[in-house]
Amino acid sequence: MAKYAEILFRQRLKFVALLLIPIALGVTIAVVFANYRAAASLRIEDPAAFGTSFVPVGWSPNQSPAQNLADSVSQVVKSGAFAPSLADRLTSSGAVSSSAVQQTVASAVANLKATPSGSHVVTLTYSCPHPAVCVSVLSATIDIFHEQLVKVQQDQASAANTFWSAQLADAQGNLAAAQTALQTYAAANPTVAVDASSSDPHVVQLVGNVQLWRTKVAEAQNSLSQAQYVGTASARFMQIGTSVVDAPHLASSRYIGDGGSLIPGVLVLLLGLVAVGVYVFLLGWADRTASDPRALERRLGVAVVATIPRLAGSSGV
Repeated sequence: MAKYAEILFRQRLKFVALLLIPIALGVTIAVVFANYRAAASLRIEDPAAFGTSFVPVGWSPNQSPAQNLADSVSQVVKSGAFAPSLADRLTSSGAVSSSAVQQTVASAVANLKATPSGSHVVTLTYSCPHPAVCVSVLSATIDIFHEQLVKVQQDQASAANTFWSAQLADAQGNLAAAQTALQTYAAANPTVAVDASSSDPHVVQLVGNVQLWRTKVAEAQNSLSQAQYVGTASARFMQIGTSVVDAPHLASSRYIGDGGSLIPGVLVLLLGLVAVGVYVFLLGWADRTASDPRALERRLGVAVVATIPRLAGSSGV
């Protein structure tokens, strides 16, 4: 052990330099490869406050408002209009260089998360290698979300309107056909009573068809009116019911990000220290010089009678 202490002391400058290399590498990796996380929070009001039976288009009544809003955010981010809108905003603001816009947009579409935090608050998070870019992406996303969320509601309402309009047209056509069939049978059989009390089974069937399709027409008309109302109300609710409660900000350390880069940095540091330790061991193992009389006695097998000290100013000969 004394030999290694002597070697370390004799070549202390070299070993200090060797120790600084893995330390510098570890710190560099932890800083350069750091991943930063930005966060923001949105609040959604309770739709029940706008009517006990009101449920926005596309929302599940079995989920909380925050869960439904998180699903809506995911729909907007995955929509085809989100990527070009985000690219335009990042380019126009100068937050991202034109060469890196597409890569940033692809990363945002894949990595931006919307997570319910309670029953009425949704937390948006996004991680990337540059803190300013992370915050800019979230800011642009919130603006795009407010713009496109209303459009998503309108598109869903339009689909519902198209469906029920088609159902109403089909029901009206079938009702007209059923009424024509009943009128034709009544004209061919003037002595037969054509009402629900008739004993003629054919008349009973024809009257039943007319009543059935009248009911279908009424149901389709009610459903179409409900879809039109809910669609308009949903778009209005999304405009006034969502608000930003926590603006986009950096939620991780400005120097080491979210800490994910610490692991490779520490590994590099440990490997470097191990390499320095191995180097010291090999240096001591290869050093065959004797530093004290006992080492000479062990190696030569004879007793050391006296030692000659190093003379000041001598060349060591």
